[in-house]
Amino acid sequence: MLCLKVPKSEGEKVRNKLLEENILEKKGKITSDDDYLFIPIKEIPKENLDYEVVKRDVEYRESKSRDYRDIVKLPSDLVEYLPTSFDIIGDIAIIKIPDELEDYKADIGRAILEVQPNVETVMEDKGVSGEFRVRQVQTIAGKDKQITVHKEYGAEFEIDVANAYFSPRLATERWKVVNMTKPNEKVLDMFAGVGPYSILIAKNVDVERVYSIDINPKAISLLKRNVKRNNVEDLVEIHEGNAKDLAPKFKVDRIIMNLPHSSFEFLDTALKAAGGRSVIHYYEIIENTEFDERIKKIKQKIRGCGYTPNIKKIRDVRSYSAYMEHKALDIEVKKS
Repeated sequence: MLCLKVPKSEGEKVRNKLLEENILEKKGKITSDDDYLFIPIKEIPKENLDYEVVKRDVEYRESKSRDYRDIVKLPSDLVEYLPTSFDIIGDIAIIKIPDELEDYKADIGRAILEVQPNVETVMEDKGVSGEFRVRQVQTIAGKDKQITVHKEYGAEFEIDVANAYFSPRLATERWKVVNMTKPNEKVLDMFAGVGPYSILIAKNVDVERVYSIDINPKAISLLKRNVKRNNVEDLVEIHEGNAKDLAPKFKVDRIIMNLPHSSFEFLDTALKAAGGRSVIHYYEIIENTEFDERIKKIKQKIRGCGYTPNIKKIRDVRSYSAYMEHKALDIEVKKS
């Protein structure tokens, strides 16, 4: 089978890239020698990844169900309520349980453990709330723990799922921002959390500085540990407090506004940190019918702050509900 020969230190990053491009051969097991991983691939990547393609004997994984819904035992009239997806953060799975399945959540948790061999804990997601907008979670199966280590594009993040919000579903979006960031830029991460944007940028782009702000002291504690874990202490500067107070202290080339329920309230604050020409990565969860009007208001607010807006790209990050989308806007602003 064709395999990509990759240094072990780059294995996770390359595997995620292959998975994103649908080139990874999931049925084949990854093998290794002292220094390299051999990652099975379906075809030679069109994009040159600067790794050697080799032929190698590969052991195939046993074909078995990876969908917990195939093995969980429920009354037939309740099967339709089973969630189609859940998040995996490190070795913790987090799933929203509908009220109709409240009495069966332990069974659901055990089924997830059975089909996900790398998961040790299954938690129920009871929603995001509180001043710091963190998930309310409860263990329903496996080890009763809330701290884990999550790997993403070659970086490692210590996560406390009960005290600092983190979404693995934004991995591809974060990587897109990394690839848009240019060398020697100053970057402001206004709502940094445990540091996924800040650290991935610092690890992969030769930036001048990343300023990371968060109001949640527990997220700041994890951010400090993650900066050290990923050896980017010289590039990431951490500030605890409200972005409205702290952001105007900086003048930067790129601003990340990952607070999708409240970003519009902070747009004028972001502009106070913008230089003569800057890029803002703006995120918002919004009803589809309201989006066009929001675009108009965003442009009005930017002009009102003395900048000319140029929306370079609009992306659908993911569907949030039947009527709402998580949107990403890459906005270039230039001082008028």
